[in-house]
Amino acid sequence: MKVFFHFSYIFLVSICSVGSAVTPQFKLSWPTPNPAYAKGHGYSAFLQKTGPDKQFSSGAFGCVRNNGYKFHEGLDLYPIRRDRKGIAEDSVFSAMKGIVRYINTTTSHSAYGKYIVLEHSSLTPALYTLYAHLNSISQNIKMGTEVVAAQAIGKMGNTSSGYRIPLERSHLHFEIGLRLTSQFQAWYTKKGFKTENRHGNYSGFNLVGLDPLQFYGQYRQKLVRTPLDYIQSLPVTAIVRVKTNKTPDFASRYPSLSSPNVNNSNGWDLSVGPYGLPVKLSPVSQPIPANEKKIQILKFDSSLQQNLCRKIITQKGSQLFPTEQLQTYLELMFEL
Repeated sequence: MKVFFHFSYIFLVSICSVGSAVTPQFKLSWPTPNPAYAKGHGYSAFLQKTGPDKQFSSGAFGCVRNNGYKFHEGLDLYPIRRDRKGIAEDSVFSAMKGIVRYINTTTSHSAYGKYIVLEHSSLTPALYTLYAHLNSISQNIKMGTEVVAAQAIGKMGNTSSGYRIPLERSHLHFEIGLRLTSQFQAWYTKKGFKTENRHGNYSGFNLVGLDPLQFYGQYRQKLVRTPLDYIQSLPVTAIVRVKTNKTPDFASRYPSLSSPNVNNSNGWDLSVGPYGLPVKLSPVSQPIPANEKKIQILKFDSSLQQNLCRKIITQKGSQLFPTEQLQTYLELMFEL
């Protein structure tokens, strides 16, 4: 079912308990006023490609850039309204009910330019959404502000510190995903980066995205009822065992993705889905011997790994190791 609301399409998906006659609705809004996706149109009707000679798929999620060698964490959505100077006039809308957790108002501080991060704490698990390259942020949007689905939070633009986005390619960069840790600054300091961490726990390093089009599509088709259903439906690319006496804060923030460490286990098994997205975290059932490696790859399905970009497992001889990308995720989650 589609409802036109504040110029943004909302998909209403029934969520109900087994045996219950009540069907409360979960509201999921498209983040721009463009109705093309809701109407079932293809990429060319809503995705911003990276250049005039590029495919519209270069604005999608995944290994879509540099001939498949560069990963893109979200969707790039183009405007449907511009003023006489070519400046985008589209509003940007919150995808779901949530709370404003972070706002960056200084373009030069991030390749995202001006951006907003919302946390959707009423969902299971509590997803984040990110809205980047904004021209402006709505005056009523402050840290801690509660928003509803389809509420205007800013205006689409072309702001970025890392490169100049041409005015004609103004767009919204939109992400949905999970946050790895609440201790990001400690990791950042340990790595010795020369630049300051200006974004607290909402740096792109600390955010892991899922495929928004797949997420929206499965909700629209009613293939899943909740974000948890969606995440649990993803294929497991690898299972990694990490030896540690610490309980990751990921486990407390995402209890629906984690099992409690009731026996004070000295290790955790992490199941990762496409591109390294954490999908399940469980304490090991038996103590890990002292002579065991700190990180072990217990399972790996090479058929599920993209060979061109965002590899998470590499093989040297007969042994499997985490790639630099997955190693970063493990360091953040387990404070290694």
